[in-house]
Amino acid sequence: MSALPACRLLLAVGLLLQVGGLVRAEKPAAEAYFENHVRPVLAAHCVKCHGPKKAESGLRLDQRARVLAGGDSGPAVVPGEPDKSLMLSAIRQIDDLQMPPEGKLDAREIEAVAQWIKDGAVWPESTKLAGDGPAIRGGAITDEERAFWSFQPLADVAPPEVDPSLAVHNEIDRFVHARLSAEKLSMRKGADKRTLLRRATFDLTGLPPTPAEIDAFLADESPGAFERVVDRLLASQAYGERAARGWLDVVRYADTAGETADYPTPLAYKYRNWVIRAFNVDMPYDEFVQQQIAGDILGAELLAGAGDRAEDATLARYRDMLTATGFIAISRRFGFDIENYHHLTIQDTIDVTGQAVLGLTLACARCHDHKFDPVNMEDYYAWYGIFESTRYSFPGSEEKKRPYDLFPAVPEKFAGERREAAADLVYGAIERDRAADSRMQIRGETTRLGDVVPRRNLAILGGEPLPPQSGSGRKQLAEWLTRPENPLTARVMVNRIWQQHFGRGLVSTENDFGARGQRPTHPELLDWLARRFIDSGWSVKAMHRVIMTSAAYRQASEFDARAAEVDPDARLLWRVNRRRLSAEEIRDAMLAVSGDLDTSMGGEHPFPPVDTWGFTQHSPYYGVYPTNRRSVYLMQQRLKRHPFLGRFDAADGNVSTAHRELTTVPTQALFLMNNPFVHERSASLARRWLKSPATGEQPTDERIGELFVATLGRPATTAEIGETRKFVATYRAALARSEVAAAVKTEHELQLAAWSAFVRTLLARNEFLFVD
Repeated sequence: MSALPACRLLLAVGLLLQVGGLVRAEKPAAEAYFENHVRPVLAAHCVKCHGPKKAESGLRLDQRARVLAGGDSGPAVVPGEPDKSLMLSAIRQIDDLQMPPEGKLDAREIEAVAQWIKDGAVWPESTKLAGDGPAIRGGAITDEERAFWSFQPLADVAPPEVDPSLAVHNEIDRFVHARLSAEKLSMRKGADKRTLLRRATFDLTGLPPTPAEIDAFLADESPGAFERVVDRLLASQAYGERAARGWLDVVRYADTAGETADYPTPLAYKYRNWVIRAFNVDMPYDEFVQQQIAGDILGAELLAGAGDRAEDATLARYRDMLTATGFIAISRRFGFDIENYHHLTIQDTIDVTGQAVLGLTLACARCHDHKFDPVNMEDYYAWYGIFESTRYSFPGSEEKKRPYDLFPAVPEKFAGERREAAADLVYGAIERDRAADSRMQIRGETTRLGDVVPRRNLAILGGEPLPPQSGSGRKQLAEWLTRPENPLTARVMVNRIWQQHFGRGLVSTENDFGARGQRPTHPELLDWLARRFIDSGWSVKAMHRVIMTSAAYRQASEFDARAAEVDPDARLLWRVNRRRLSAEEIRDAMLAVSGDLDTSMGGEHPFPPVDTWGFTQHSPYYGVYPTNRRSVYLMQQRLKRHPFLGRFDAADGNVSTAHRELTTVPTQALFLMNNPFVHERSASLARRWLKSPATGEQPTDERIGELFVATLGRPATTAEIGETRKFVATYRAALARSEVAAAVKTEHELQLAAWSAFVRTLLARNEFLFVD
């Protein structure tokens, strides 16, 4: 396929998708958005006057059907059309009707309602907002709830026996073959070596293989060649950068706070870099979680064991453990004065911890018992007390302007001659001077307090109380989360690792292992992987190796009509699905093939000096800092996504993102053909590749083939070489006749401009943008 038709194909696909209608959020995600962001607003401010006990102006806002029916003035909400929704007009207070009567809502609450309406006003069918008391379950967890699949102990599963004629590279294949055979399906043949290498390299590093790496793998016919490729990729710096990107999505990493003015958090990058290093050294996953929840406590215990003198290596370990608590500090901040909205920040911490580690949504239990899973308000406030007993770094806000509670990387006791190190501060979390249990907040309102709830584990995971003198309880929480008896943590993480290679997890709702989530397609395989994960010492790299060396991973992506009728999305793994590169992979691949990629680790961003900060909701912070480093090192803002990454569906830093909802729309193709970043990378590659003298001598066929290998990972066909020459000649002639020619002084510059244009068509091809 020639370059120009390839671009037209991308445009056509995008148009077809757009004609099909607006892309809406998946139902589980939309329901979670309602529960976390909209329900609290309605419960706190609306149902008192517009509920079952009182319906002023004939309007009730306690059920979706009644919201849509409206009151005396008509429907309160028109799904998908915020500007036609009377409720939104009332809370914006732009007309005579101004609600709620006690005062205007916070800007973020108004925006949450607007976004909810825009996304279709999704409201779980069983949800009703009514009553004034706390929504307590009123009993112990039932046997039926305990019997739910994800709460069961990990099964000790033996791989099934399968037909010996089938391709079996390891035990994973036995589980996959057995599941396929039950549906009379079979795997595809193995992918060719070029395809397999490109797939593996992007999966583990987020970058394309170099021409030299391609040549080496094609030439290596010895046993274990692919296994050696996997080991080489796992040992690279790029591996940690790729693995970290997935985790940072899940924990909603950002370099700004997310409150009304989106204040910068200049030291958050240290947590990001800690995550990258942790993956590169293959930190055991249980330690990885423990340090993010309680690194300051574990670090203090480490120093206590060192006595009055601590070696530099010990102090470095303390600093790293403290830095890991950036997981807590990067929680979203809310409102004009974020200290008065700290209860929402704690909710965000609890919500992300639950989704990231346990695959459970916990935030809705702030206002009411979970509607679907065995989690109640007492569970929520048991954890709330743990995090309310924790001191978060403060990022600055519209009201306070300046950050504080940034903690020294070296305690004063050990500073001595290490004054400079005691000064390299950490954006993290430490213990409060006084730890205490918290009181339940009726309907999530801080002004309506209920009973004190003792800090403890979730009831469904054991419900153990804190022992005496436990401080905040974060150390115990970290231990509860990572003990082998917990059936969720290992399952959730191996599912995320599987997702990195197959595009979706064995449980396709990677953040939700509860009743609203999807059931596993291969439950026995999931448990086998989880047990192997624990037995390996929680080694993430070991799980990559076992998954990638399976025949299931190494099969081709070719289509089969009969198999597609049975299993349209190939969830049973009869083939590997083709996937579009992520936003970061697209950008990084362009930098890599152009020769412009800076592979050094990123550091602090060039934010404005702190003493100049005066951002407001009307003039919030905004910045884009160009760099040729990998995209994981770009400054990521909460209120506005990076212009390149946002165009290609980068994660939203306001919420935990389990997997990217990748789209293909016409604006992406236009962006690729016109964006200055793409033009610069195309010119760099053309300049580096083009060595023709000023006489206009044309590159050889072999040289043109090398250009295809550099960008697409394969040589050009004879037909493509002819089409390439025709494109360049036509473009050069048109350029020579245009007004631009006046600025082009030499034949070499004309050739460079024409070849740069051709390279842009290569970078916009589906072959470049997709992985088979």
